[in-house]
Amino acid sequence: MYTYKVVTIKSSWKGTPKEDEEQIMNEAAAQGWRLHSIIPFSTTTGGTTDLKLVFEKDSEM
Repeated sequence: MYTYKVVTIKSSWKGTPKEDEEQIMNEAAAQGWRLHSIIPFSTTTGGTTDLKLVFEKDSEM
């Protein structure tokens, strides 16, 4: 069984992330989380607005 958490990274109006994705992933990894997937959210014009980072780790039993 796994536990999941989702971290949302907002983008600026230029499309660049407002946070350092690598730093977020490294911090999560240090806490035992594994990156499961990255989900981009886009506008109707095709630009990416946000990224959702989905992390998972084994549940404690």
